[in-house]
Amino acid sequence: MKLSITTLFICLYSLCLIANDMPVPHATDMPGSEITREEIYIGGELWGLINGGADIFYEYGLERMALQEFTWQDEEFRLELYRMDSPAAAFGIFSVSMHGCDEGGPAGTGDCLNKYQYQLYTGNYYLSLINYSGSTRARKLSLEIGNLIASATSNSRIELPRLLRLDMFSEIIDEVKFIKGLLGLQNVLPNAVPFYEGVDFYNLWFLKFQEAGGEVEIMLTEQGDTGDRHMTDTLITRLVKAGYVTGTANKHILAVKSAAGRKHGEKLIKRILASGN
Repeated sequence: MKLSITTLFICLYSLCLIANDMPVPHATDMPGSEITREEIYIGGELWGLINGGADIFYEYGLERMALQEFTWQDEEFRLELYRMDSPAAAFGIFSVSMHGCDEGGPAGTGDCLNKYQYQLYTGNYYLSLINYSGSTRARKLSLEIGNLIASATSNSRIELPRLLRLDMFSEIIDEVKFIKGLLGLQNVLPNAVPFYEGVDFYNLWFLKFQEAGGEVEIMLTEQGDTGDRHMTDTLITRLVKAGYVTGTANKHILAVKSAAGRKHGEKLIKRILASGN
C-alpha cells in the first residue's frame, strides 16, 4: 500500500510541475482534445527516455523536458518541450536539430515546419512537435500549438553576433548554427574537433554557404571573459594551419575558409571586419 501511495504522489507531483512550471498546452486550450501521456524529466532522467540522444541537450544546458502525447481533431501528436538555461542554448539546440523546413528557419522566423514536424525556439524553450499523419490539418494545428506555447513564454529571440548580422548574410542567415561544447562540435563540425582540443572557453557560431568560387566556411568563436591568451593563440595557429584566414573583433575569433583559395578568404574576412566596424 505504501508503494502505491508513493507512486501516486510522484505522478501527481510530476503533473503539478508540468502544469505549474512548463508552458505546455492543456486540454482546455485545445477543445475536444485528449491528453494520453504527460511526463516531466529532470536531471539525468532524460537519458532513460532517449538514451544517447540526451547527451547534446545536457551539453547545451538542459534544465528539464516535458513530454506530452495527445489527440486533437483526430490528429495524433507527440510534444517534447525542452527548457534550456538560456535563449542562446535554446536557439543552439534548434539550429543543430532543425532540418528540411518547408516554412521558416531558426534565425529568420524562429520556427521550422515540415510535413511531420514543427520546431520552435522561444525564450529559453525549444519545442519539437511530431504529427503522425502529415496532413494539412495536422500542420495547421501544429502552428496553433506552437503559438499557444510561445504566448506562455517570454517569446524573446536572441540577437546574432554583429558580424553575422551584415547585409551580405541576410539571405543565408537561417544557415547559422550555434555550437556549444564538444558534442555540438562533433555533431555539426567534426573536422574542427582537433582545433578546439584543450580549449574550454568557447562558444562557436558557424555558417557555410556556396559562392561562385565554391564553398565558404565562417567560424566565429566567442572567447569569453576568462579566455586564456595562450589558448587563443593556439586556436588561431591551428586554424591557420588548416587553411583558414583569421582575424579578431570584440572578443571573437573570426576564421574564414574559401574553396576559391586563401586570397579570396583574405578579401572576404577584410570585408566582414570592415562592415562590422
